[in-house]
Amino acid sequence: MVIILIAILYSIAVPTHERLLEKNRAEAANFNLLSIYNAEKRYKLDNAAGQYFTCGATCTSAVMDNNLGVYINDNNFTYGIVPDAANGFRATATRLGGNLCNGKTMVVVGTNSNVTKNCQAW
Repeated sequence: MVIILIAILYSIAVPTHERLLEKNRAEAANFNLLSIYNAEKRYKLDNAAGQYFTCGATCTSAVMDNNLGVYINDNNFTYGIVPDAANGFRATATRLGGNLCNGKTMVVVGTNSNVTKNCQAW
């Protein structure tokens, strides 16, 4: 009877714990995207051509740090900044690994600082 009770509690606790961890990882990525958004606004103001910085679908921390002054140390997401004709730029955070949101993305665009998320756990 004790083993059955422990199994039931375990089956309830593990998924809840996993969702909480995923939500915390997503909050860090959300903060990083907002940092990129703010850095992009500063970059455009300082840039003589008035353009946003882009580095492709996957940017390294060093490239973003050297160009935007944003250092991101995140093993759970990859980040990219691409041009977007309608919005100026599109910064994405793509989840690496995890059972709940692997391959899902968060996006922020140059026209507003709202981060769009496409995983229900976030």
